[in-house]
Amino acid sequence: MVEQGRSYASREHVVGATTVVVLSGEVDILAATALTARLDEITGARRPDLVLDVREVTFIDCCGMSMLCRTRRRVDAKAGRLRLAGVADSPSVLRLLRLTGLLPAFDLCLDPDPDAIPGLAAEPYPGPRPDDGCSRTPTEGRGRPATPDAPSDTAVA
Repeated sequence: MVEQGRSYASREHVVGATTVVVLSGEVDILAATALTARLDEITGARRPDLVLDVREVTFIDCCGMSMLCRTRRRVDAKAGRLRLAGVADSPSVLRLLRLTGLLPAFDLCLDPDPDAIPGLAAEPYPGPRPDDGCSRTPTEGRGRPATPDAPSDTAVA
């Protein structure tokens, strides 16, 4: 569903109190510029509950990653919830999240179909739900990788 002249597309639907945004194509500076305004609207609500489905993303660059991080920060500031769905099905997104060390910073939905996530249509996010098909990679602090092969901020003399 890529429109002529654009290398990306997005579509959204609402399931209960959760907004599901499906991203597809190339999430680069053009896409990030166009999508940020809409994501800001969604994340401006009190306690937003958002699923970004990235299964169909074929390319993502630093501007796309910045858009994801901005969205996460805005959701956190409003005591909401952001989940990324389909990361395992999008090699470009998974690769960039791993390379940047940002994989632990996001809740990942293991089931790529947001409509199939248990509890998705439930009330707005009240707190941790360990049994809903999503998980946050273990971290020492938000955004800090806990994996042994990831870079750390301590230097070796």
